[in-house]
Amino acid sequence: MTRDGESTPPENGEKREGKRDARLKWAGLILLLLGLIALVGWGVSVTRAGLSLLGHLSEARALVDDPQSLDPVAGCELMRGAREDFSTFYRQTGIIARLAPLFRWLPGIGGELEAAPHLLAVGDGLTEAGALTCLALEPALTAFGDPDASSAAFSMEEMARLLDREEFVLAEALAAAERAQAAWEQVDVAQLSPRAAEAAALLDRGLPLLRSGLSAASIAPSLLGVDEPRTYLVLALNEDELRPGGGFISGVGEIEIDAGELTQMTFRDSYAVDDFSQPYPDPPDPLRRYMLLDLWVFRDSNWSPDFPTSAEQAIALYRPGYDVSIDGVIAMDQRAVQAFVGAVGSLTIEGADQPIDGDRIIQYIREAWAPEGSGGADEALGDWWRQRKSFMGVVAQATWVRIQSGRVDWVALGKAALDMLEQKHLLIYLKHPEAAALLAERNWDGALRAETAGDFLMVLDTNVGYNKVNPYIEKEIVYRCDLRQSPPQAGLTLTYTHTSSVEVFCRHDSYYGDIYEDMMDRCYWYYAQVFVPRESRLVDATQIPISGASLMSGEEDDGDITVRVVDEAPLTSFGVPGLVSTAASQTRSFTWTLPTDVVEWRGDEGWYTLRVPKQAGAAAHPLSVRIRMPGDSVFLDATPTPTSVEAGWITYRTVLDRDRFFTLHFRRMS
Repeated sequence: MTRDGESTPPENGEKREGKRDARLKWAGLILLLLGLIALVGWGVSVTRAGLSLLGHLSEARALVDDPQSLDPVAGCELMRGAREDFSTFYRQTGIIARLAPLFRWLPGIGGELEAAPHLLAVGDGLTEAGALTCLALEPALTAFGDPDASSAAFSMEEMARLLDREEFVLAEALAAAERAQAAWEQVDVAQLSPRAAEAAALLDRGLPLLRSGLSAASIAPSLLGVDEPRTYLVLALNEDELRPGGGFISGVGEIEIDAGELTQMTFRDSYAVDDFSQPYPDPPDPLRRYMLLDLWVFRDSNWSPDFPTSAEQAIALYRPGYDVSIDGVIAMDQRAVQAFVGAVGSLTIEGADQPIDGDRIIQYIREAWAPEGSGGADEALGDWWRQRKSFMGVVAQATWVRIQSGRVDWVALGKAALDMLEQKHLLIYLKHPEAAALLAERNWDGALRAETAGDFLMVLDTNVGYNKVNPYIEKEIVYRCDLRQSPPQAGLTLTYTHTSSVEVFCRHDSYYGDIYEDMMDRCYWYYAQVFVPRESRLVDATQIPISGASLMSGEEDDGDITVRVVDEAPLTSFGVPGLVSTAASQTRSFTWTLPTDVVEWRGDEGWYTLRVPKQAGAAAHPLSVRIRMPGDSVFLDATPTPTSVEAGWITYRTVLDRDRFFTLHFRRMS
């Protein structure tokens, strides 16, 4: 209607409606065009960031495949670029990532789509941690990038001060790494596609190492004496004469570090530590019975396979004639020394006719040990006895000088330390609570750990023959567990083979030879201990008598099995003596029942776990494990992948060069 009450002509209203519709269409087209432009821009940005990120990941993978070629400076440039790309990618794909799990039904990539939000969070935390670490450690990494340049020296004092100064940045990096770890734990790795399995394995190993490394960096200033001087004992172990806690303690070093500077380093023969004006405890029974020891002295302190226990015992028996507060104990055998010398490079040692590298260090140690001449006069032999382990301090000093110079391959040195920790040729005990917790978390403290449930097997050998014969001893462990029986029954077969072909009379006595090898070509007197779950019951075991003529005591040993409760963990041990002549083999067996809760049932599904720790200092040797599943059950999966699954038996054939863990999963048939 108009003001005059007349109606508007219909054609005018239609025209106005048409104009409005046209404007709306144009507006819609403009908005659609702007949306498309934004979408294309977003896509280009995401694609650019994604392609750049893929390039960085490819470069990073090349570094992982060849860590020896790692340039720390270039590596940090790569990390910073990856961080920038990932931040862009993560920020612009967040919404899509949250929707991705809706498409988990897609074949081939469903697992990745379901895990997409967590995987992006892993990448975000990982790249942030890497970039922050590079920012904090840039001065050191720049120096380490050129180990041959004179300007590359970055001393331990400088490192201690740098770590202390960058405490808060490293704390942020640790928090980012922990976020990445928490996100990774939400990923169901079993659902990822096969092509993602390799990357998953790297993350499984790499993320905990990153967290451990950053945690260690935060603790390092205190351990390096920034707050107050620290004193550590360094035990020189000789695995040629094997003991439960590594090799025989042939020497000990006392080192003091103040603000990263080595202010004192004194090495002694382990015999020189004894102070018999002090009271000493009685030795463990096998040492008393087979080596006729009356006192438990420092050089025999590592009787326990639990290194924290052995370390505390070593501290208690360390009596150099003056009081000293010990902050920790570091034990390393010849294999560890060889690995470290190989990593730091050739050492110039006074008296050596040529530089000593990793290939020559063990032979150098053996030659330095040997007395001059062939027995010699008593005076000459006495001089040799007083100086026979002096080479340890010489090697330690030369190694420290090389490390302190900063001109070493730090990647190789770090890898050597990691390998030696995992293979138990390097053992560390620290009284610092946070450091002790970190070592325990990574199982680097050499502690004897056993859960109250699950299966456990550890075989320990002690050389009780006053010789260095262990390099010639090959050992094989065959373990079988029948879960079909009630209670479950376990069996162990141990085979010892003496590979020396030198025919000798088995003379059980403490005496030296003209050269080190004279102490290797001897019979093998050993005391074996088998550690099993606490509630296990011995059923049968091989008894092999040893004649009195072959023992120091002169009394025949019936080879009886000693059963005892282990103090350090919820375990029981079976102990037995043995003797293997040169060029001979010996096989012995044990049978015992296991506790019924060795299998954990949740409804119809069951899990069996087996932990097989490696003895510290021991050489790698074959390990076979055969597990028979409970009756009326079917195999579901296992970690690691078995060698074979056949007729209800799961079989593993591996090498015991580090602690081994086995987990089986099965289901009762309805």
